[in-house]
Amino acid sequence: MHMVLQAAAKTDEVLKAKVAKREEEARMKLEDEGTSLEEQVRRIKDIEAIESDSFVPQAFKSSRDDIKAEPAEVKEESRGADYQDVSFPLSIVYNDSDPLAHPSLFMDKERAEELWHNRLILLRQERLMGSPVTL
Repeated sequence: MHMVLQAAAKTDEVLKAKVAKREEEARMKLEDEGTSLEEQVRRIKDIEAIESDSFVPQAFKSSRDDIKAEPAEVKEESRGADYQDVSFPLSIVYNDSDPLAHPSLFMDKERAEELWHNRLILLRQERLMGSPVTL
């Protein structure tokens, strides 16, 4: 009798977990889709405002530009004391911390081949030793 009650309790817990999981998935789906009534109304009003004759297109300004608004570092060289203090930039150094391409794309071909060859040797050794290969 005691075992039957334990099995029933476990089954009840499993069912409650499944129901909770389904409810969580449904809630996440609603959040992802953004199908709330307020959001639908706001979206329709925005579309109507854009399609109206009074809409004036404006230039797009990215918020990413605000982050990179730091002034560029300028190296300057001073002229001799005979002339007025005049300085001009020798070079401009940009503070760009977000490159568009991965640094490995600018690597020497020989170096890239060497790294790939070493990686291939390691993968083969792992495979021969019987350990699973994870890429």
